[in-house]
Amino acid sequence: MSEKFAIPEKVKFEEAMDKLETLSESLSRENVPLDEAIAVYEEGLAYYERCKAILEDANRRILVIEEGMERER
Repeated sequence: MSEKFAIPEKVKFEEAMDKLETLSESLSRENVPLDEAIAVYEEGLAYYERCKAILEDANRRILVIEEGMERER
């Protein structure tokens, strides 16, 4: 994850996705200065990593639930 833009652990998936969309829109504007584009990219990368971690955790939780259901059968 980017050191410059540390995303708080409490940020929810939906919030992070909304932020990614906003950042993406800002990069699609014309004439974005290079320094600003790089900063936005770094921030977006941090939000991407947060979303990825949330999804991986959700996947692990689902697998545990499914394994428990299989054992009960």
